Amino acid sequence: MWRGTTSSHSFIDRRIDFVRSLGIMCAIDMKTRIFIISLCLAATLSQAAESNHVIRSMSLRSCIEHALADNLEIRFERINPGIASWGVVQQQGVFDPAFVAAANYNDSSMPLLSGGTSNERQFSPSLGLTGVLPTGTGYGLSVADSRTGGSSINGTGISDYTYTGAATLTLTQPLLKNFGLDPNLAQIRVAHTKRDIAIQNFAQLVMSKISAVSKAYCELVFAIEDYKAQLESLTLARRLLDENRKRVQVGVLSPLDVTQAEAGAAEREEAVIIAERTITDNENILKRLIASDVRSFQGVSLQPTDFPLLEIIDTDVARSTRTALEQRPEYRAAVKFIEQQHILVEYNRNQLWPELDLQGSYGMNGLAYSGFHTLTSRQLGQDNPAWGVGLSISFPLGNRKARANYNIARLDREQALISLKQLEQNIVVEVDNAVRLVRTNLKRVEATRVASRLARESLAAEETKLRAGTSTSFLVLQAQSQLATALSAEQRARADYSESLVALALSEGTILQKNNIVLDEKF
Repeated sequence: MWRGTTSSHSFIDRRIDFVRSLGIMCAIDMKTRIFIISLCLAATLSQAAESNHVIRSMSLRSCIEHALADNLEIRFERINPGIASWGVVQQQGVFDPAFVAAANYNDSSMPLLSGGTSNERQFSPSLGLTGVLPTGTGYGLSVADSRTGGSSINGTGISDYTYTGAATLTLTQPLLKNFGLDPNLAQIRVAHTKRDIAIQNFAQLVMSKISAVSKAYCELVFAIEDYKAQLESLTLARRLLDENRKRVQVGVLSPLDVTQAEAGAAEREEAVIIAERTITDNENILKRLIASDVRSFQGVSLQPTDFPLLEIIDTDVARSTRTALEQRPEYRAAVKFIEQQHILVEYNRNQLWPELDLQGSYGMNGLAYSGFHTLTSRQLGQDNPAWGVGLSISFPLGNRKARANYNIARLDREQALISLKQLEQNIVVEVDNAVRLVRTNLKRVEATRVASRLARESLAAEETKLRAGTSTSFLVLQAQSQLATALSAEQRARADYSESLVALALSEGTILQKNNIVLDEKF
């Protein structure tokens, strides 16, 4: 396709050299002949293998989709929001009630002063439910029963079983430290901000990958178009060489003109070879971006199907700056981080207070000799209620840990505010540079287009003058070189303009919308 001309010329040239070499083979021994023929056949097979390369047409959209689906870095970063989501669940689990159940059996014997032995057996099951409410209130509900019986071995007989039990509700309410919703929900709110930050970091990575793929795609398009320009220059140089040879044969030109034309053609041949290598290098860059395993693209040549058109957009620095401060993922993540630091400051400020807790309990006791059902009915009938209230206070002397945590959190927040201000200034400058770069590259496209047209007209004029005998091959070759340079500069300006549009979308934070990509936030 776009590389076939040079490859076919090289292939034909090697075959011609091979045929020419046959005339010398008669002076070479048989082993050397076989070796030379083997080398030529190996070169032929190598060229045939190159000609069997698969050419895969790919649009920019398909390249981006491949990159987002197969990129290992994206797959790695995508896990972080999921981890952060489970972090929220982890902090919410602090308020899950705990169910407690236990059962104990004791069997003991005691000697009696009157002689003999007293045996006692006791079975005590218990159930309970404990937990903490978002207000900081700790609660506990427990039900415990026991069955006790025994006997004495001295002729007195065996005693009856007795059933005892208690149902108790206890509440503990902090009055200073950990009082209210704010300190008790602080870690859940921090976990939510961490999840939001992880999502923004993932979005930032996706945007950077889209930008990298788009720029690599533009570079590949430029390399192909530049290759075409260099190939056109080589064709012009070879045509001039053929014409000069004919003119030398009829005596119109001197052999020096042929030599100059040959030098010009050789120079153009080198430029074509370099341009072809540039295509391969840019292909590899794009392959690395769109594939998790580049070996899957071995033997495959990428052919872009989207040649970026000159999209003239209306640029406005103030508007782009406002958009960037609203949509840039790293800026939104920085704002969330400050929110997180503010939560931690308030939480650690609350931890400076002493622990002052109001405690209360209410329970019902029961006693029965005929079974658990009688015990339960007496408990529910509130035969023997029990209640209590109390106040406890705890305060570490010096309280250095709490004071240190508070001051660290406060200073961290101050640093985060400074970092946000720095990021804001960087974004303002970046957007301004991106807008001005778009404007500059658009002017370059127009200027290089005019330069290419004038260079082509200049070459046509020199060729006309050469046919009329009023110019030289040197001047024609110079005009050809100027045309090749102008065409390459035009393609470079077009590629730079397309890439500057990508850079502007990235700096504004709108590259996802412009590529119609919506991130799934269900992790």
